[in-house]
Amino acid sequence: MPQLRSCWGCVLGIDSIPPEVVLPGECCSKKFARDTAAADLLNVSMSASVSRIDMSLELSGTSAKYSDTQCFDAGTLRVDDGAIGPDRRSPKRAFLNVIRSRADIGVNAFLTGRTVIGRNPQCTFPLHDLKVSGNHAAITSVGDGQFLLEDLNSTNGTRVDGVPVVGRRFLADGDKIFVGETVIRFSLADKFDIDFHSEVAALVGRDPLTDLPSKRRFDEALEFSLESSRRHGRPLAVLMMDMDGVKQINDTHGHLYGAYVIGQTGRLIANVLAASVHGSNGQACRFGGDEFSAFLPDHDLQAASRVAEQIRGAIQTANFKKDRITLRPTISVGVACFPQIAADSIALVTAADAALYRAKARGKNCVMA
Repeated sequence: MPQLRSCWGCVLGIDSIPPEVVLPGECCSKKFARDTAAADLLNVSMSASVSRIDMSLELSGTSAKYSDTQCFDAGTLRVDDGAIGPDRRSPKRAFLNVIRSRADIGVNAFLTGRTVIGRNPQCTFPLHDLKVSGNHAAITSVGDGQFLLEDLNSTNGTRVDGVPVVGRRFLADGDKIFVGETVIRFSLADKFDIDFHSEVAALVGRDPLTDLPSKRRFDEALEFSLESSRRHGRPLAVLMMDMDGVKQINDTHGHLYGAYVIGQTGRLIANVLAASVHGSNGQACRFGGDEFSAFLPDHDLQAASRVAEQIRGAIQTANFKKDRITLRPTISVGVACFPQIAADSIALVTAADAALYRAKARGKNCVMA
């Protein structure tokens, strides 16, 4: 039987042999492959070297933090042992987290004692969902880490993972509770889970500059409150606000100072609403840039104008200070009211915005309705 033979290049493999070495018995195709592979490797290496030189030349006039070599030379930072905590599982606590909703996505809370879920603002776990009853369902701790869910004779019922709740039923970790158009997950969560959900809720629900509710959450809350006002025949007012003098602050002191007064103004607006809008669940948000919006349930045009004037006066006299520099912005406010001026949220915001432009045209730092 004839003995099959392979050339030395095939036996040893081209990757391990320098291209200048000619092997005895090496086939032409293998020699050509070795030469081609070596040339390609050399071209890639030279291109990478040239790219590195070009990058270094381009970045030498900017900042050393963009140097790729510096990133590797710096090494890996060591983790502070105290930052992670002990290597053991933290105790778990019962936890509710809204995972589907138009207005309440990310809202979460611990379960302690008896928790009532519903549309009523006084509920332990209030929801902005018009298909949820005032007092819709309740969850009660019965000891030994057990929790019972019951429907409180709601209009649309309560389901767990698609199954209607009749009487009471125990909840298990991961159960999804369906109320109206809202889905709430029941979890036994440890500290890391809870921190994660809280961080997500903050990212979704808060404006980081002012700590006011996010525009998305504000818009859904406005729709909810407007529909509630329509059902009960009550007024609701909207304020549109635009700060005066922020551009001058930016041009004179820099944008960090402009951002500072915007953030402080948002907090001041929230404080005024909390002090003057008792029990009506008024809410404000940063509409964009240095513009703000607020809605005031149970406020007619006159009552809302008084609140707007309180906001205007509070900002005018605030004298914000940063780095020993006093900053004195003002604010112009437009007011519109349902049902006196507009019948839906878009028309209401548009009417308030038009009133705001009249305040600007009048000379700024004033309230117009």
